Amino acid sequence: MNGCGSAVPFKEKFCYGIDMQAKRERVHISGIDTARALAALSVVFAHLLSPSMPGVTKYVFTGHPAVIAFFVISGFCIHFPFRDAELPVATFLKRRYVRIGVPATVAFVWAQVAGVRTYNPIDGYILWSVVCELIYYSLYPVILPISRKIGWSTMILVSALASYVIVLALGSDEYGSAHIYGAGLNWLVSLPAWLIGCFIAQHYRSDLSLGNVWFWRIATAVTASCLSWATINTPVGFYLTMTPFAVLAGGWMLAEASSAARGHAIVAMEKIGKACFSIYLIHAIVAFELEHRGLRDPVLITGLTLLAIYPFYRYIEKPAHNLSRSLGKSGLVSARGA
Repeated sequence: MNGCGSAVPFKEKFCYGIDMQAKRERVHISGIDTARALAALSVVFAHLLSPSMPGVTKYVFTGHPAVIAFFVISGFCIHFPFRDAELPVATFLKRRYVRIGVPATVAFVWAQVAGVRTYNPIDGYILWSVVCELIYYSLYPVILPISRKIGWSTMILVSALASYVIVLALGSDEYGSAHIYGAGLNWLVSLPAWLIGCFIAQHYRSDLSLGNVWFWRIATAVTASCLSWATINTPVGFYLTMTPFAVLAGGWMLAEASSAARGHAIVAMEKIGKACFSIYLIHAIVAFELEHRGLRDPVLITGLTLLAIYPFYRYIEKPAHNLSRSLGKSGLVSARGA
């Protein structure tokens, strides 16, 4: 008999789920952090470099499509440990809230002290996606059992219909933005992307091959750039194109994982990807602080901003991540001792 006991079937099932969680969370899928790194850097360059770039080159780097890629990756990473295991709800929620809540709160306080009023969870251009993530985490304990009854494909279809009903009914702004609907609706507009990530996690195999990873990188980047041009210059805005783009982003993510599994992981990008949340959270704050102190060169500002990422990651995000992991371990110990 193990620590979980064998007298009560429910307890066995619950403890088995947590055991599977611990086992799965030790499995690192190489390549995913590379996708995170490339998406995070695209956001930084889109915000800090693109405005000063000439002509169509300003569309080379993209912001919102990269965030959609993040949502796909998030759905994949959240669901993968539980695709055939029980979900310890309380432990899961505590871990997720700590994992992103602590760094996001520190960044928010810093932004307010610095005077970056647009950095807020209601209509801010950075924290809006963090709010979406928190909602997805909160709903996952409900989404998971539903998916096991009706399937991920049905859930994606229903969410896509809901997303398009919202954006077609409410329209968008002059830039075709897809995140102007407030904290109450933004998450629903982008939900298909997150569910696509869950769908991919459910069917993921380590031996899956999607061909040359550079095809997927170029196809995804070029498509994102074209959609960025379209959202500014045509009526076909992000609010109409991001759900289909999420499918392409999912293919790219899988291609990165497949390439890494064959021994072609980019070590530097894998390391940068671990700090992607810090990159996303604070780049705008650091850039604001530098500009406030008289710096005007966008290349210099971008370089200094990237240098500032590591201290935030080392002393804020990483400790929060470690704390969230310890909460998972304590949950496992508690369950085994129950």
